[in-house]
Amino acid sequence: MNIKKYLLVFFLLIQFKGIAQNEIIVPLKYNKVLTNNQLKSNLNNRFFMVNLNLPFIDDFSNNSPYPDNTKWLDNKVYVNNTFCINPVTLGVATFDGLNELGNPYNNSFATAQGGCDTLTSRPINLYSKPLGGNYSLADSLVLSFYYEKKGLGDAPEVADSLLLDFYNPTTGVWSRQWGKGGGVSFGQDSVFNLINITLNNSVFYQDGFQFRFRSYGAQTGNLDVWHLDYVRLKASYNSATGQIDTILRDVSFIKPLSSLLNGYTSIPWDHFKALSVVDQLALINDSLTVSYRVNDDVNNDVGFNTRIYDYLGNYISGFGQTNGNIFPNKPYNINLSYTSPLDSLFPYSPAISDDSTFFTVKSFFSNSASFTGVRDNDTLYYKQGFYNYYSYDDGSAEVAYDLINAPNGKLAMKFDIIKPDTLRAVRFYFTQQGASVANNLFAIKIWSSLSPETILYQESNQKPSYVDEVNGYSTYVLDQIVPVSGIIYIGFQQVLPDGLHLGFDRNTTSNANMFYNISGTWNNVGVANGTFMIRPVMGDTNLFAGLPLTDNLNQVVVFPNPTNNILNISLNQNIVPEFYELYSQEGKLIHTAVYASSIDCSSLAPGLYLLKIIGDGCVITKRITIQK
Repeated sequence: MNIKKYLLVFFLLIQFKGIAQNEIIVPLKYNKVLTNNQLKSNLNNRFFMVNLNLPFIDDFSNNSPYPDNTKWLDNKVYVNNTFCINPVTLGVATFDGLNELGNPYNNSFATAQGGCDTLTSRPINLYSKPLGGNYSLADSLVLSFYYEKKGLGDAPEVADSLLLDFYNPTTGVWSRQWGKGGGVSFGQDSVFNLINITLNNSVFYQDGFQFRFRSYGAQTGNLDVWHLDYVRLKASYNSATGQIDTILRDVSFIKPLSSLLNGYTSIPWDHFKALSVVDQLALINDSLTVSYRVNDDVNNDVGFNTRIYDYLGNYISGFGQTNGNIFPNKPYNINLSYTSPLDSLFPYSPAISDDSTFFTVKSFFSNSASFTGVRDNDTLYYKQGFYNYYSYDDGSAEVAYDLINAPNGKLAMKFDIIKPDTLRAVRFYFTQQGASVANNLFAIKIWSSLSPETILYQESNQKPSYVDEVNGYSTYVLDQIVPVSGIIYIGFQQVLPDGLHLGFDRNTTSNANMFYNISGTWNNVGVANGTFMIRPVMGDTNLFAGLPLTDNLNQVVVFPNPTNNILNISLNQNIVPEFYELYSQEGKLIHTAVYASSIDCSSLAPGLYLLKIIGDGCVITKRITIQK
């Protein structure tokens, strides 16, 4: 990114007239998902003594924000499903100006530019074949990959680039093999382009060969974004046909599943159960749509299944066929969708508590064996929450929403409360963007109407706070419990002209329920499609509802609980803990440290806390009580 972008923004702010001048979305300055994993980042770079053999394949469908450390040496890029558009398979590697900790590479000045993310393969044996013999030019080794610029992120400018280098282990020299610059691409910013690079120089046919992708651009945030998908290095000569074969034979999902609820991603369980059967049916989507792609040159049939389980793992609903012609005569190499009916209600399933439970949705291909691709992209999981809060967003912020040049500007989100209840807290997802606004005051506001503007409750002198966890929500417990029913509006009024960087989810659309007011008139949000990340917490119940608690699995025992001094921890022998985090009842991170089997709690104030134990591939949480 160059200074022209800053000049353009400045020009827009001072020249444009009308309501749009006060409403903007801006790229993220930090990545909360990676920041949350900073204590684990070094664990992602374990060294393996044996070089890899061909084929090398990675489509980034692993369930981690970091690349697969059995294939890649570094963890600078962000592996995700939310920042790209029309991927080839589920998951991509995103290159931007944030490092492996989710922080800017260079935050010393606004226009800092240079090398950003790098993705380097582990050493690969291109000398000897696994089954005997040596590689030669006749084997036609081809490195193929797909790339997209921008997606839902910031567009690279002409001076920005994505580069590919090869490494010669004899000379120790990297050499440029391919590069792509940014700039205007006439509608191509949502397209993944296929690149095939033939290794036609025998100097690379060695044991210890490597390749790497590098991005160049703005070093100050989630800027100048590139997405990489489905990287393959293999011998492509087909002796049966006498031709080079680079066809990607893989059927895969390309997007995560979405909520089963109509419009919402969560509503309180007791609110849902209070509805009539007719209204429950109206609230649950009558079908589920999956997005997939047949990456092939033939129309193979693929069986499709979906199963729904309650929180204890009991099967409650499903549809699909074991082996069926589910996708007949579908075109290949384009993104497709398939919709199946939902045929079950949930109100008679067991619940975690009166107001909270969840269901696990599993969608999978059952007849993908005829394809030779990656298996990880054949299955999707989605946790459908019925927690003690209302939410429209999916928990991921792709950008931040700001009201600028708007002293006393207000924003609000509309919620239709299903049954009379009490509102005890509000959760906001504030993102960090450049200059800190952590000391900027705002007032939480709850309205029963915006026209005329009728305030139910307000609480002044609040400040943005940040929680270093994947969802990043800060919980603001209200000074008093507020009775609510029917349609209400929840938001805040800022004091200063600067925006407060409210998280904005670009993968859901709730514009009809979002409003802002900078001059006495309420307007619908129109700067982009998305969702404010605001969640009202209902009822005089536990604020931790919705966190992935695993108490019932007996994977960890804490004692004594309650305690006033030392808390002891006993873990299942199959769990390898790495560190722990301790949260207050309001959801604020109090302390984090390397895992220990006992924790000194003597300095904690009496109350309810959440202990989160994080290990390699697992997160376990327990409620603890401090009594004195």
